[in-house]
Amino acid sequence: MRAREPIIWLEKVGVWGAFVDDVSREILMDHDRFGNAGGGGVANYYREKPWREPSVVFEVDPPDHTRTRKVLSRLLSPRTVRELSDKAEALANDAVAKARSMGQLDFFSEIAKPYVLQIIPDAVGIPEEDRENIITYNKYMIKGRTFGRHEPWTDAELEESERVVNWVSEMCNRDSISSDGLGAEIYKAADAGEISMHEANMLIRSFLSAGTDTTFGAISNAMYFLLSNRPEWEKLVADPSLARNAYDEGLRYRSPAQTIARNTRMEMDFHGVHMNQYDKIIVFVGSANRDPNRWDDPDEYRVDRKVTGQLGLGIGIHGCVGQMVARMEGEKLLGAFASSGCDIDLGEEQFEWAKSGRYVGKLPITVS
Repeated sequence: MRAREPIIWLEKVGVWGAFVDDVSREILMDHDRFGNAGGGGVANYYREKPWREPSVVFEVDPPDHTRTRKVLSRLLSPRTVRELSDKAEALANDAVAKARSMGQLDFFSEIAKPYVLQIIPDAVGIPEEDRENIITYNKYMIKGRTFGRHEPWTDAELEESERVVNWVSEMCNRDSISSDGLGAEIYKAADAGEISMHEANMLIRSFLSAGTDTTFGAISNAMYFLLSNRPEWEKLVADPSLARNAYDEGLRYRSPAQTIARNTRMEMDFHGVHMNQYDKIIVFVGSANRDPNRWDDPDEYRVDRKVTGQLGLGIGIHGCVGQMVARMEGEKLLGAFASSGCDIDLGEEQFEWAKSGRYVGKLPITVS
């Protein structure tokens, strides 16, 4: 697709597609012509009813986006990231000790997922019970806005999706969260009139859902790419300061989120095609991140590659607001394992890709 045209009409799903780096980058940076209010997936909220109420930060455009994003950006200050970094480092060291004691384990389900599910939810201040519901919620969010949305939902899916939506909404209520976390600070912004009380609840929902699957998926991916490519793993062991770069290179090489969606905000001609207002355009960041016009040897994973500019976390005003936290989490966990002095290798069982999202959902390893 990269070799054909800059913009391609994808008849089967009724959207435009961008596959090359420069055009993808142009779309993501131009929020005046390409907006987010039409939804974050293939589903077009201008032309079909969304599965659940859209995000008040990820699926809106300025000026509403400017107001809600400002609150989140202020909370995720360098000071907050430093405080979370101390906790992440302690949890990463605990994870290494756990892996060493077990000897054989699934890195994804027993290390990466519980590690990520503890940091942000703890910081937000939601209860520890039933946090797996966040994963279930994200599963239906993906289904509702991307693949399978037109397939009949079973009674069991409808029942479970309603349950987890209600659970997430309840957990984001002021009465459910702690009085000293980031969630409480979001409600203080509502008290000050910066956002509404409803928007505060919705911001916490977005905070939780955005900081889970893609983060532990990216960490699991990076560990698999490293262990399946021993020279790269040995580079990291020799220099654990490369851990953040190893995480970012994993996002470039195979991002858990392969696409980013936008909608045209006006009728326009763009790179040789005519687009109507509110047309959906999908930026295939997984393709752009392998564009040979941007990257040397793009199909190779290199832990020491200069990877600045990869699109796995988005760019522009709609880029991932928590990307510094995600990078920090990946850096601390990968770095802890690389510097542990343990002999770490892939297990005998076969790894497995997750059923939704482009990440390793089962990663057996041995640690000694």
